[in-house]
Amino acid sequence: MDLGFGNTNQSVGNAAATTLLRATAAQEAAISSEISKYDALLESNDTELEKLRERRLAQMKAARQQKTKWLENGHGSYTDLASGQQMDVARAFFDAAKVSNRMVVHFHRPSTRQCDVFHAALEKLAPKHPETRFVKINVEGCDDVREGGSGVGAKYLVEKLGIVVMPTLLIVKDRKASHQLRGFDELGGKDDFTVNELAYVLGGHEALTRRDEEDVEPSFLGGGGGGERGIEGVNSLRMMFGGNGRGVRRGGYDDF
Repeated sequence: MDLGFGNTNQSVGNAAATTLLRATAAQEAAISSEISKYDALLESNDTELEKLRERRLAQMKAARQQKTKWLENGHGSYTDLASGQQMDVARAFFDAAKVSNRMVVHFHRPSTRQCDVFHAALEKLAPKHPETRFVKINVEGCDDVREGGSGVGAKYLVEKLGIVVMPTLLIVKDRKASHQLRGFDELGGKDDFTVNELAYVLGGHEALTRRDEEDVEPSFLGGGGGGERGIEGVNSLRMMFGGNGRGVRRGGYDDF
């Protein structure tokens, strides 16, 4: 096939033509497959259609049950683990990790303005992502509950998890602290990121399941972000909940 590139560039033209033909063939195959699915539905008898309907209803029921369970466990809203009460926030943290496969934990201080940026974004993300629990822990004055912090439990978590920057978002997956977003370093180093951009970065660490509008790579990532880059967590502490001699032991927080 002479594509008008001349003798010197004929091989390049042939390669381009081959690539174009392959892409066209792939598109045609995908369309043909989709049409075949519709044809199969039209040719199905009442029994097959009823089975398909039953499977779909079962899937919808399972999805509703899962969402109900998430909501019962505190998902769907951005909440304070200490709930403004004099309670053991470390125990609340570990209890939450037992029942929620994915959590985003915001370690914050009221006196740090940057924390307000995450507060506003997480308030919006929580109801959009019921698959993940979003919580916050106030660490201000954590050495002394009289100073407004969350007491010895917060101090324990800060020390054990290596929380050194305010604000920090800790990602917990399957009872494992898998990654920390320290400040805004992974968000372009600025506080003007959008909620969708934060969702993209969190989704890259598998902290949530991205929605369509969130699955657009932010410009500040410069050509490769999220899970596609295989981001490694800075923290791989395994949170154990039994007396097996491993995992967290200081302070007795493994005894539940």
